[in-house]
Amino acid sequence: RQAIPYATDCQAVLQVAHRGLGWIGEHHHVSPIHPEYAKLPAFQRDVAKAKKLLADAGYPNGIDTEIACKPEPAWELLAVQAMVEQWKEAGIRVKINTMPSTQFWDVWTKVPFGFTGWTHRPLGTMVLGLAYRTGVPWNEAKYSNKDFDSLLTTAEGTLDVAKRREIMAKLEALLQDDGPIVQPLWRSVFTFMDKRVQGFKMHPTQYIFGNQLGITA
Repeated sequence: RQAIPYATDCQAVLQVAHRGLGWIGEHHHVSPIHPEYAKLPAFQRDVAKAKKLLADAGYPNGIDTEIACKPEPAWELLAVQAMVEQWKEAGIRVKINTMPSTQFWDVWTKVPFGFTGWTHRPLGTMVLGLAYRTGVPWNEAKYSNKDFDSLLTTAEGTLDVAKRREIMAKLEALLQDDGPIVQPLWRSVFTFMDKRVQGFKMHPTQYIFGNQLGITA
C-alpha cells in the first residue's frame, strides 16, 4: 500500500488530468480549505523507496493488479492512465478496468482497487468519518485502525479549531503511513455570474445561498 503513493507523481497527474487547475493530493483526504487541515512535511515521489517497500514485503519483482474506474468525467480516466504509467517504474503493473458509471457505482465499495471522485464536505472530520472509520458503509478501502477511530472521535468533539488541527495532524499522518488511499489531486471547481449579481461567493460544493444575493439595477 505504501509503495503506490511513493510511486505517484501528483504534480504530473494534476497537469495531465486537470491542466494544473487545483492542488496536489497528500494521500490523506483532508483538503487545504478544510478549517482543521494540518500541513505535514511534503510527500515526495520516491520510486527507489517504492521498490524497496515492495521487496521488503516479498515482491522484489513488483506486483500485478487491476484498478476499476469510469470514463466520465474524462479527467478521472486521464488521472488513472497517468498514474498507471508512473507506477510501472516501480514495478507496479496495473490493468485498467473501465466500466460504465452506473456499473461502477454498483461496485465502488466492493472492488479491491478503484478510482473514486469525492465531493467536498465542509469539515475534514466529516470526510474521514464517512470514508475511513471502521465499518462505515462508504469505507471503500475497508480501512480499520482503532487508534485512528479513537483520534477521529476526539477530533469530532473538539470545537476549538486550532486544537482540532493538532489532532488532525496525527490522523493525516496515520493515513499516509497506513496507505488506504492514493490521492493525486484536489481539482479546482469553477462558476460564473453576471456582473450585476452582488453578494455571490463561490462555494466548494457549488451551493447557492439565495438569501445573500442581490441584483443591481
